[in-house]
Amino acid sequence: MDQATPPDAQLRAFLDRIAGGSPVREAGCDLSHLRASRDALAAENFDASRGADPESGGLPLAEADLSRARMEEADLSAANLRRANLVGVVGRSTRFTGAILEAADLSDADLSGADFSGIVAGQVRFAGAMLEDARFGQAAMRFADLSGALLDGTDFAGADLWGADFTGADADDTVFRDARLDEAKLADANLTHADFAGASLAKATLAGSRLRGANFSGAKLDGADLSGADLSDTDLVRLNLATCRLRHARFSGAWLNGTRMSVEQLGGAVGEEVAGAFEAAQASYLALEQNWKSIGSHDAASWAYKRGRRMGRFHAGQQARAAWGARDWAGALRHGYRWSADRFVEWLCDYGESLSRIARAFALLIVVFGGLYGLTGGLIILEGPEAGPTYNPLDLLSYSALNMMTANPPEIGLKPTGRVTNLLVGIEGAVGIILMGLYGFVLGNRLRR
Repeated sequence: MDQATPPDAQLRAFLDRIAGGSPVREAGCDLSHLRASRDALAAENFDASRGADPESGGLPLAEADLSRARMEEADLSAANLRRANLVGVVGRSTRFTGAILEAADLSDADLSGADFSGIVAGQVRFAGAMLEDARFGQAAMRFADLSGALLDGTDFAGADLWGADFTGADADDTVFRDARLDEAKLADANLTHADFAGASLAKATLAGSRLRGANFSGAKLDGADLSGADLSDTDLVRLNLATCRLRHARFSGAWLNGTRMSVEQLGGAVGEEVAGAFEAAQASYLALEQNWKSIGSHDAASWAYKRGRRMGRFHAGQQARAAWGARDWAGALRHGYRWSADRFVEWLCDYGESLSRIARAFALLIVVFGGLYGLTGGLIILEGPEAGPTYNPLDLLSYSALNMMTANPPEIGLKPTGRVTNLLVGIEGAVGIILMGLYGFVLGNRLRR
């Protein structure tokens, strides 16, 4: 059929081919610009009595073989294409509005910009199809197969996609606003900047998907699997993720506020940490910390804060090694110092979150300074038969403990003598004041929480 054929003649010729009532077998045919809407059929007096589909009112193409057909800008609105073979068709900007496509196979088709609004298409196959900027508004597509499809800019607003399979699909900027995606399979899909506002994703699988910059405002995610998903820069404000699987998900730059979730759901670490991207992991833990503070989960916020600080230390270690390998000695020194300082603070007080570690530091320093006093022989018993330098562990530890915890040297019958011993006494006293202040600060924070 030549594209120069007048539209009415083109339609009449096609109607003549299907008038016999048997399934159409027109593989590779040319239906470009075919006008076969209800109005066009009515103009040709092609009603139910003359062969129009009694269920849809459009072309009766159930079980037709139109594989590899050309149908650019054709109008197949309301056609009955149930179980039709449309594999590999080229149908850019084709209209299928209100058509029946149940169990039809459109795998590997080029349907960019096509209009599928309001179709009835349970179990339809679009595997590997090109559907950029196509429209599926209000479509009924339960258990549809769109695995590996190209869906950039496609509009599924209000569509029923229960159980649909989008595995491995490329769907940048795709619109799923108010769609029903319960139990849908969206694993390993590229859903960057996708719009899921108001959508239902109960028990949906999004494991490993790229959801960077996606919008989940008002979405329902009860029981969804987001394991390993990239939720960086994603809007997750005031969502209930408490029943979701979030193992090793990524949250760097995500908008989290009032979002219900727990530490246990993360599987011990965010995805950035598992991948060794420590700078991004630090940002991810910061987002989680701020979220848990917003819902009053202080223990979870403390966990995220400590993990974030640790990621900063790991990142400094990476930078120090890189600078060393590049013979950037100044950079190696700078990053190495930061790593060392963070490691010391972690050991001392777990970044200001652990009272027990500060108590451990107290006990250790008391023993260390007691040993130093014994080495210098600078602690003197003032009176009694034991007058003179003492090496008794009890004397040394008693003096060290009291000196650590009081502002002035203790008066317990022992006197430090010599420059070295007096210097040690002063240093220990100063360290004791610092540790006491740190202990009080951490204790106050814990009591406030």
